[in-house]
Amino acid sequence: MFATKPSTYFATAFTLLLIMVWSPSHAETPYTVTNGNELDIQSYQGYKVFRNWCARCHGTYGQGMRAPNLAESIATISKAEYLKVMASGKVSAKAKEMGRMPGWKGNAQVMDNLDNIYSYLKARADGKIDAVAPQSAK
Repeated sequence: MFATKPSTYFATAFTLLLIMVWSPSHAETPYTVTNGNELDIQSYQGYKVFRNWCARCHGTYGQGMRAPNLAESIATISKAEYLKVMASGKVSAKAKEMGRMPGWKGNAQVMDNLDNIYSYLKARADGKIDAVAPQSAK
């Protein structure tokens, strides 16, 4: 049998994860908005997790505060970059002003909801929902 380094396993697993994320089963528009502020269940769950863990720096609706406006940022980065930043964190180019975004890889609630958070932020970035408290579609 071949001896393989643990880093090789990690690289392979990460590659498979990226393939799954970019597979055709994930729609270009990962959310549904009805009646102006009603989100599908998954995107609404993303909003709730975002509000609990991200809003203290990024604002209640991702509009930015001490940290960047994610309704704008998510429109300019790939989903792969989003996943990387969420897991590992990021040091801002304006680190003295904004500080460092923590990596969330140790937080199961955030990591289990990465797609849901992305869906909520994508709806904000696409202008499908404003900086208002969304509702869950019935």
